Amino acid sequence: MKVKIEILGVPMLSDVIGKKKFELEVPGKTVKDLIEELIGKYGGKVRNVLYGEKGIFDPMIQIALNGEKWIPADRHDTTLRDGDTLIFMILLAGG
Repeated sequence: MKVKIEILGVPMLSDVIGKKKFELEVPGKTVKDLIEELIGKYGGKVRNVLYGEKGIFDPMIQIALNGEKWIPADRHDTTLRDGDTLIFMILLAGG
């Protein structure tokens, strides 16, 4: 299954991967499977960016599915379909 990935405002992640938009062939079917594939393909630096020192998914990093649905860390079991787009972005607050 191919999934499109966009990285917006997460420079540490796009620097490690070397691009901001790309497609990834994912052998699994969930967001978690895709994250594990990213880590397997691009290494421990990706794990460090996404999970930090404590091994907990960074709450500042948000994932949007097809630009419509937010996927919080406790919903990484969300099923993906061929051609879906996942957008990784940093949560920003203003004031």
